Amino acid sequence: MKKIFITFMVAVSLLTFNRCTSLDMEPVSSISDANYWKSSDQFKAFNTGLHSLLRLRSYNIFVLGEPRADIYGDQPFGGEATQGVERYPYNTINAEFTGISNFGDFYETINQLNLMIRKTNETTLLDENEKNYFLGEAYGMRAYIYFHLLRSWGDVILVTEPTLGNELDISHLEKAASPASEVMDQIKKDIDASVNAFGSDYSYKYGKGYWSKSATLILKGEVYLWSGRQMGGGTGDYSTAKAALQDLQQNGNLKLQDKFTDVFAYGNKENSEIIFAFKSIKDEFTMWKDYNWRNNMVPQREYMANYCDESGTPFMEIPGYNFHGLMRYQVKKDHYWKTFRENDSRLTGTLKAVYQKQEDGSIKYIAPFAYKFQGTTLEGSNERNWLDDYPIYRYADALLLLAEAKALLGEDPSTEINAVRERAYGSEYFNAHKNEVAYPNDKGSFYNDNPFEGGDENVMEAILKERLREFFFEGKRWYDLRRFGNQYVLKYTTAQESRLLWPINEDALTNLAYSPDTQHSTQLLQSWFLE
Repeated sequence: MKKIFITFMVAVSLLTFNRCTSLDMEPVSSISDANYWKSSDQFKAFNTGLHSLLRLRSYNIFVLGEPRADIYGDQPFGGEATQGVERYPYNTINAEFTGISNFGDFYETINQLNLMIRKTNETTLLDENEKNYFLGEAYGMRAYIYFHLLRSWGDVILVTEPTLGNELDISHLEKAASPASEVMDQIKKDIDASVNAFGSDYSYKYGKGYWSKSATLILKGEVYLWSGRQMGGGTGDYSTAKAALQDLQQNGNLKLQDKFTDVFAYGNKENSEIIFAFKSIKDEFTMWKDYNWRNNMVPQREYMANYCDESGTPFMEIPGYNFHGLMRYQVKKDHYWKTFRENDSRLTGTLKAVYQKQEDGSIKYIAPFAYKFQGTTLEGSNERNWLDDYPIYRYADALLLLAEAKALLGEDPSTEINAVRERAYGSEYFNAHKNEVAYPNDKGSFYNDNPFEGGDENVMEAILKERLREFFFEGKRWYDLRRFGNQYVLKYTTAQESRLLWPINEDALTNLAYSPDTQHSTQLLQSWFLE
């Protein structure tokens, strides 16, 4: 029976993103693909499937990049069981509870990217521009995935050739992990290959749900900042990061949205600020896959009957507050008061405060919940559907990474920091209160004993502070603190310096060999995507 899918690894429809018409094709696996790669349409379909497969990992991308930091950790205000996710902010994950198993299942995607790279390099079916664009996407995505693996596990297995046909050799795949330095070298090689393949094409050819040269350039900036700060690259790497980010700034056709909330609005997808995002589409994909956003970040409707908003209006009486979810990740209560300054629009665009009426008629603050992604109520539905696109890279990120590169090079980062702040406060307020909110003036008593951020006296604290305010729920805070250095990790999280890397579930190991460089086990992958 014929099916519309690419590989048994991908297991997603070629109709993903609604960019492919119905295709009648033989099933294809990574073991036998003799009947595939016969037309340009098949390459296009496979490219669509690659992006779909990466999108399936969106929840893992969030978990690796954010919850171990200082955003979550309180008990859900509705009383829900956290079901183990409290281990992330408490940093009590271990071999018995890794949180993320089998290296986030990223190797499935890597294997398919390896296949795409090989077949695209070999084919004569594609014109040169199309061929190069596919290669630019594939090399860039592979670098992006290995960057996640590097930051999370350090030494990991490097494989750049697909397991295909009679070349499949399971014993060959049982190989030792490569040192983190070699993994970083491969990431940089893939970035260069991606940039070279894209050439002068800065377009978003298939939309911003697909990889692009802009995505590779911001990745390059982030990678070289990590390499410079964490792996001894120093000034040379900072300069490379700066050049990549300035290239993006000049040629990426990007700009900040006028309003912070417009960036994430359901009716404003693929706007001028988005570089790369995971698309959500009705009857195809919801945020974080299989209702993971709804069942981790959204209050239960029944519980909201007991609470009101800041005006004292019960949530159940407010049009549009048709929540039907579960709270697992409770944002720390103090974030509502201690992270955002007065008149910063990012507060109400990020968090919603929950209050409870008291017997004397007053209202008491209880807790906040995530309000950056608000979903939409579809016609004929009585509940919200979380069909917002999930941004991976956006222009505000590029500006703050550029500010970081400049600061590390001893240059003035005020232009980039203040561009983000001006959008947050609005131009009128910002220009009237520069002595209070413009860099380097945001300091003073607000930051005394502040558990989340510091004043502008320290430029690194200023950039970290802006990134915290800007990127709640976008999977960046843990990675940011790790990149800035252990002193920031230890200051703002519960993590121990000797346990910054992720533990590995035992099912993913076939051998253990101590690695003194990273203070964790070298891994041998027991079974590569064979499920």
